[in-house]
Amino acid sequence: MGQQPSKGLGNEVSEKTVKAFELLNLYKELEESLALGELRPVAEAYRQILSWCRARRDRDLQSVLELLGTEERCPAWRRQALEDAFRLFYDEAAALGVEGLAQLKEPPTSEEIGFRQLPEALVDAQAWKRKSYSGFFEESGNLVYRRRWEYEILRVDGGQICGRKIVTAAQSSYICSTALAVKAIQTLVPVDECCAVREDARAMRGPFLLPKGPRGAMRWEPADEGQESVSDFAAPKVCEPLHFEDGCVAPARARLAFPKPRGI
Repeated sequence: MGQQPSKGLGNEVSEKTVKAFELLNLYKELEESLALGELRPVAEAYRQILSWCRARRDRDLQSVLELLGTEERCPAWRRQALEDAFRLFYDEAAALGVEGLAQLKEPPTSEEIGFRQLPEALVDAQAWKRKSYSGFFEESGNLVYRRRWEYEILRVDGGQICGRKIVTAAQSSYICSTALAVKAIQTLVPVDECCAVREDARAMRGPFLLPKGPRGAMRWEPADEGQESVSDFAAPKVCEPLHFEDGCVAPARARLAFPKPRGI
């Protein structure tokens, strides 16, 4: 099922390569389990991904992401699709109140993904009932030249919980005309200062290692070599419930997006 790192010159495989293939195999196990729609394998695969994130410190993350980034492995667009598929699977399991739900960990909270905004179509209470969900991932590392991946997540009829299958729809690229002026600024501002944050592994948050939102904190701040980094999975987070003006508390799942005004 899983891929193994090929040995290079000298029959040696770097520790970073081993880490990358460990995570790659865990992502593939989760994707295959989601397609089958079986709760226990999905729960176990996701639990192992969380454990990997807690056990691995962040200093090697850039190399891990580079090794994952090729299309035949698990690039960012596919990791986002995998997170979306898991959210839909969890929402269906929770809505149906299936037996064994307690063993399935909740999807990452808004804070854990760096306050990245999720699409309304994904957080809608009825999203899990639809036959398919369409999403996209846009690469923003380059200020002018952008690449965009579109994908579909199909709801596969099966057992007590429907499976979720990721399907590639299209890949495109375009020039962002509004960023041309910013490109000119690079003649005055070093590239490292201009766009490093969007390309920095420190900006990747959550168990699926996706770019944080504008309000999200970095995974770690620059520190001395001997200083220990703090993982965003180091301890469970307790999120304060959202409140309406009249004091009513919004549902727990509303942590993923601001609740819509009532009466509309």
